[in-house]
Amino acid sequence: MTLIPHANDKSVPAPAVLRGHVTRATGRLRDTAVHVGRLVEDKTPDPVLAGALRTATRVRETAARAGRFAGHRRLDPVRAGAGRAATLARANRTALTTAVGVLTAAVLARRARRARRTK
Repeated sequence: MTLIPHANDKSVPAPAVLRGHVTRATGRLRDTAVHVGRLVEDKTPDPVLAGALRTATRVRETAARAGRFAGHRRLDPVRAGAGRAATLARANRTALTTAVGVLTAAVLARRARRARRTK
């Protein structure tokens, strides 16, 4: 059996039939996911569920606060600063590349020294 039928093959189902298959499969997967979720919830201890609920609430509130904060702030100064930084980086590519290379070499040397000391 071929996985990808040829376009001239008479056994290729019509798009409406394929949509029906996809709809039924999606429904079955959704039902299975709900069932598995209930099983996991039933087997999870109550303290863990309570902690997960607290954490989810905290994350939701933090995301809402961040959204409100971002909505109230004007981003023009940030864009201007990013533009200045990009212009400066373009103007000093050689110096920036050299600085990054030196910093990378220093970090690698420090890690190598630390690895030798722990042996």
